Amino acid sequence: MNTVPPDLRGQNMFAGRYLWWMLTGITLLMFFTLCFDYFTWLAVQLSNCVEMAGSCMPVVQFMAGTLKIAGVWIAIGILFGAALLRLSYLSLLRLRGLPVTLWFVASMPFLLFVATGERLQWAAISEALPLAFLFLASFLAYLAIPFEDDDTRPLGASTVLRGIVYAAAFYGVLAAVAEMNWLSSMVAKLLGMPALAAIIANVQPRFHEVLTLGFGNVLPGIFVLMVFIAALVLSLLPPGLVPSLRRKRVKLRQLRH
Repeated sequence: MNTVPPDLRGQNMFAGRYLWWMLTGITLLMFFTLCFDYFTWLAVQLSNCVEMAGSCMPVVQFMAGTLKIAGVWIAIGILFGAALLRLSYLSLLRLRGLPVTLWFVASMPFLLFVATGERLQWAAISEALPLAFLFLASFLAYLAIPFEDDDTRPLGASTVLRGIVYAAAFYGVLAAVAEMNWLSSMVAKLLGMPALAAIIANVQPRFHEVLTLGFGNVLPGIFVLMVFIAALVLSLLPPGLVPSLRRKRVKLRQLRH
């Protein structure tokens, strides 16, 4: 996830081009998720393997396994690369690059689960849906706004709204870390540090309990997500329509004196 697709390198990711690449990535993801199995079935029917029992298994494994997974990874790579280039174009890569990366990493198991699952029900999808994916989808949609057309400042000019966005995004980052159930095993496997993996495995449940305020459900996270989305929407309003907290403080000081 730390590489940008070669076809996106060197691109100035303004809003129109960003939207085009995002729609391309989403289309590819939907194709390999919903339609590729029909091509696998067609390939099996057109091949001679149907005449021999058990000989179709290599074809099915190659198409439904290797090709489908590769297509899903290419789609995710396009989405990830377009997001980072758009952040770089808007000079937000230092502030938002790490949260977007973590949200992508935390969402990958869900995307692979949906892409490779068979006849998934809405209940199974909603149960596996991570909070990080909702933060990611909301922010990727926000990046499609053409800020450069009218010199609008991304995340707005209000210090209060920007602080709310950063605070909510920080909660989203912590939630993403808490949702990575595979993080401890990955640390043990890649880094060869079983002690650190054990610490992560012990801390994550407690971390999740703190983020959910002890309720053990997603309501606190959904509330923070709504605040995040509302702050992003309000940041699009003209500066005169957003109340300034500094002005209120100055008026209160004048009244006190």
